[in-house]
Amino acid sequence: MTLRVLCAPDKFKQACPAARAASAIAAGVADAGGTPTTLPLADGGEGTLDVLAPAFPQRVAVRVRGPLGTPVEAAIGLSADGRRALVESAQACGLWRLEEHERDPLRTGTLGVGDMIRAALDAGAVEILVGLGGSATSDGGAGMAVALGARVLDAAGRDAEPTGGGLLKARALDLAGLDARLRRVKLTALCDVMTPMLGEHGASRKFVVQKGGTTRALHKLEEGLALLQLAAQQAGINLKGTEPGTGSAGGLGFGVAGLLGGMLRPGADAVLDLLDFSRLLRETDLVITGEGSYDAQTAEGKLIAALAARCQAAGVPLCVLAGVVAPDVALPGVTAAFGIARFGARKQDNLDETEANLRRASAQVTRLLRARR
Repeated sequence: MTLRVLCAPDKFKQACPAARAASAIAAGVADAGGTPTTLPLADGGEGTLDVLAPAFPQRVAVRVRGPLGTPVEAAIGLSADGRRALVESAQACGLWRLEEHERDPLRTGTLGVGDMIRAALDAGAVEILVGLGGSATSDGGAGMAVALGARVLDAAGRDAEPTGGGLLKARALDLAGLDARLRRVKLTALCDVMTPMLGEHGASRKFVVQKGGTTRALHKLEEGLALLQLAAQQAGINLKGTEPGTGSAGGLGFGVAGLLGGMLRPGADAVLDLLDFSRLLRETDLVITGEGSYDAQTAEGKLIAALAARCQAAGVPLCVLAGVVAPDVALPGVTAAFGIARFGARKQDNLDETEANLRRASAQVTRLLRARR
């Protein structure tokens, strides 16, 4: 009897997008005599627009502001009937937009995300999904709100710069000018992690280094986000910034839920539902997934955690293939996790060989399970 394998990885950062990873895994499954089905996945961050193409087949090109405020070319997705829109925030403010020397969350902002939401409103969407993750920013969504008509004011009543560092001058919020169409649409943020915005385990403390910030910047960013939350509270917004998901994409979750009045949802679960994962799982003997690093962050709302919960409930084994597998991660629902990096190879060589390594590892897993059937 053939082994039906669902090849459902996330992207491998700096190596390959989810679609290529899925194809590589499928090739390995076929090499070993299994029957593969590919399902590239995402968690709301970079690559979500491509992964959700079946649900949002139309593309609208938009010119928006990048993380440093300079114009960049981006795209939003629309459903076949044009009533639903998908905005991938990383298209505008993603870390991938910047060279390493340009990365500084004190200087970056989310104006471009607001530009994309406005484009979705202009296209006539009545429901907008905003994918969060992979951002170069830590502005609490202030830039996004400003692009949609809000004002962040300093102590003298002047406009404060809507960047991570600019929030240090924030003393008040004026939301009167927000685009009125926002009140008539359903707005949902797809959070790649369910991290809070503020506190010991908040966005600044956990992600400042990968965004190019320093320890000194960490304290400034935390203070700026706290000042934004205080200004929002004074404007009648009840979010404390400690709610799960508010820290996604440098506080962009707080911006969508608090400043724009939207909702927060784990991005991985939303993506799985939009791609009808439950139906595919009923026709599957094994799921093989993967990501660049399988570590402590995986359990915090990442894609593999969502997959693990669903596979466990369905009684389907789940195998994780990752560039790096942390030894102390034991996620319920994950049957086995294997590092695919070639022993002794340089990091860059392993990155370059990700697809070949995935193919080899998935073939080995498939042979093992076929031998047990």
